[in-house]
Amino acid sequence: MRERSQPKVWTTRTYDRLAKYYDLFMRVCVPVGEKGRERIVERLSAGSVLDVACGTGTLLAMAHEKGLECYGIDLSQGMLNQARAKVPSAELRRASYYEIPYPDGQFDYVVATNAISGTYIDARRVLSEMIRVCKSGGGIYIAEWPKAETETLVERFVVWLASLSDDAPKDYQAIFAGLGYEPEAEVLGKRYYIFGIEKQ
Repeated sequence: MRERSQPKVWTTRTYDRLAKYYDLFMRVCVPVGEKGRERIVERLSAGSVLDVACGTGTLLAMAHEKGLECYGIDLSQGMLNQARAKVPSAELRRASYYEIPYPDGQFDYVVATNAISGTYIDARRVLSEMIRVCKSGGGIYIAEWPKAETETLVERFVVWLASLSDDAPKDYQAIFAGLGYEPEAEVLGKRYYIFGIEKQ
């Protein structure tokens, strides 16, 4: 018997509809995400940054204040509209993070926050693209919810609960290792990390 596929909760249409209220939603529901963006921006010194699945452009606005050249991609036009209002000078494109529309080695930094933990997302493929468009010696940073080292009944329940909203923890250490990197990891809150690598 074929297993029925679960309908996606977070679709492009959903993001379009929530775009005007998304910042408030994140501040209330995922406050640690704001801290993740701030900590990533602290790691950016100068040059160019591409925010993958940039959403409403919160990280890009912070990076712009530091003087970085800002780029962002997202599939939601509604989100891009919000980002454009925050950072008019940024180059924003409607595009998939599976096929980032930039040449190899273009950016000093490539970042993603709360963007690749979805149940249906191929995180390895996204990270491969992020690495591809980053300059040699540049930095790739993600802020995400990783898979627990020890699986418990409580952990299983939390993962099941998260799956109802299309979220799922992934083993980012293993994914990076499969791509030839050993990421640095910083814990920001219970089960929320920043992973960072320098492109070889």
